[in-house]
Amino acid sequence: METISEKRNQILQEIIEFYKIQPGVTAEVLEKLEEYMLLMNSITIEALNDLKELSCYQANLIDAIDVLNTFINSVVEENGKIFPAEDLEILPLNYTDEIVLNELQILEYLYNLNQAELNRFNLKNALQELDEKLYEDEFPDLIMDIVEKLILAITSERIVKVEDLM
Repeated sequence: METISEKRNQILQEIIEFYKIQPGVTAEVLEKLEEYMLLMNSITIEALNDLKELSCYQANLIDAIDVLNTFINSVVEENGKIFPAEDLEILPLNYTDEIVLNELQILEYLYNLNQAELNRFNLKNALQELDEKLYEDEFPDLIMDIVEKLILAITSERIVKVEDLM
């Protein structure tokens, strides 16, 4: 059985192979493209593995947000190296250990990341379901699912962005 990492690596290799046969793609651009895509993949896999590890235990909202924050910080940092003029409009949730985040604050943060009416990461329905189950027992599990979807959506958006390198 293939792991998520193996599947993602295979897909990235196929994308890289596609760009290799495109006319006008220089070795320098191809190297930058490959470096960026492999880096994004490793950041994503690390975040997904961290989430998977969390899901083996009782889901903790703060830990899930910490995984998301770490992922977002890494994406913003690496994106800045490749696309220095671009503003991702993705910010990690800024809080200290003294602040205890509640369900409503986390839900609002996720709505803001998805850019509510724009539905940037196509999470509107999942967030509405989460909103309906705000104080129910399944809320932490739904948060974990949404964080995973958000990580994958951000990664997909960043991979599509490589077209700007061409």
